[in-house]
Amino acid sequence: MVANNLAHNVKNTRLVEEICQHPGPFLSVYLDVRRDVEEAVHQLNVRWRSAREDLLRNGAPEDLVDLTGERIQAGHHAAGAAARMVVAADGRILLDDVVTAPGDHTALTWGPLPDLVAWLADRNTMLPLLVVLADREGADFERYDAWPETPEATADVHGDTEHMTKVLVGGWSHKRYQRRAENTWRHNAENVAAEIEHQVESGVRMVAVAGDLRAQGEIQHAVGERTRSLLVNLETGGRADGTSRQALDHAVDEAIRKVVAADQLEAVREFEQEAGRHGAAATGIDAVLPRLAQGQVRTAFIAPDAASARTIDPARYPGIVLPAGAAEHAGLRADLTVLCAAAMTGAEVQVGSWAMADDGISALLRW
Repeated sequence: MVANNLAHNVKNTRLVEEICQHPGPFLSVYLDVRRDVEEAVHQLNVRWRSAREDLLRNGAPEDLVDLTGERIQAGHHAAGAAARMVVAADGRILLDDVVTAPGDHTALTWGPLPDLVAWLADRNTMLPLLVVLADREGADFERYDAWPETPEATADVHGDTEHMTKVLVGGWSHKRYQRRAENTWRHNAENVAAEIEHQVESGVRMVAVAGDLRAQGEIQHAVGERTRSLLVNLETGGRADGTSRQALDHAVDEAIRKVVAADQLEAVREFEQEAGRHGAAATGIDAVLPRLAQGQVRTAFIAPDAASARTIDPARYPGIVLPAGAAEHAGLRADLTVLCAAAMTGAEVQVGSWAMADDGISALLRW
C-alpha cells in the first residue's frame, strides 16, 4: 500500500482511538449538512428533528441530544456537498468534523461504541494532495491536507521570462533565440520541480499538475522517480485567465477517485497474497478478534454492509480492548467493535466493500 496514503489513514484512525478511550456510552450522528441546495437550512432542520426523535426514543439523554443538535445545525464553510460527524458522551462533544467528500451513508446511534465507520470510510478518501497550476514561466501551488477542503498552504514559483516565447525571426539568429527559449522553459520547469519535491515531503498522496502541456512534460522530466510516481497530469485547468476552476476541481475529483480505487485494489491484492502464507492473515470475526486481543493485527478490513449486521459478545474474546462501558454488552455491532479494538491497539483500519469474508471482517497480521 502506498506509504503516504497509509500515513493519512493512520492519522484518521488515531482520532478513533482517542474517542474509544472514553468509557461511553456514545451519541453518534453523521448527517448531510450541505447548504448549496434550495431551502438547505429548512431541510437540515427537518432531518435533525427526525433524528432527535429517534435518538430520544432509543434512550439518549435529552441534554446530550440537544448539545449534539447545536453542532449539527451550526454553520460551516463547506461550499458544496458536506456531512457532519458529531460524537458526544458524558455531557461533552468528543468529535465535530465536517466532511466535504461524503458518501451516501449516515449514522444515528446511542450505544456503548461510537458509530464512526461511515465517517472513517469517507475521511479515508480525502487524500493529502498538491495541486500545481503550471505554465512556462512557473507555477502556483495549493497543498491540501485532505482534498477537497480549503488548502493548508499556497505558494508560487515565477521563473525567467526573457526569451520565453519563440520569436519568428530569420537568418542566423533564429536557432539562437529558439535555443534560449527552450533553455528558459527547462530552467523554469526545474524550479517548479524543486518546489514540488519540497512540498511532497509534507506527505501528499497525489500531485495534480494542470496547465501548459509543454510545462507539464518538462516538470515530469525534472522531478525524481518517487515524485514522478505521484504525478497526475490533468487536461484542464491552469494559470491562464478565464480558466475554469470548476472544470479543474472536477478533474481533480476524478483523479482522486482513481487513486483511491487503485489503493483499495492494492490492499486487496496484498491481503490475497498474505492469505496464502500461513499465519499472515485472518478471515472472519472469530479469527480476527482473538488476534486483536493479542495486538497482532496490522490492518483490519471492515465491509460495513456485512459486518454491521453481525453482533458479538466481547466476553468470548478475553483481552479485547474496548471502551470500559462496552464490555458489559453482549450484542455489540461487529463493525464498531472491530473499529474500536483495532484503533486502540495501533492497527490501521480500511473500510470498503471487501470480499475477503462473509461476515465482512478480515485482517493482515503483524506476526
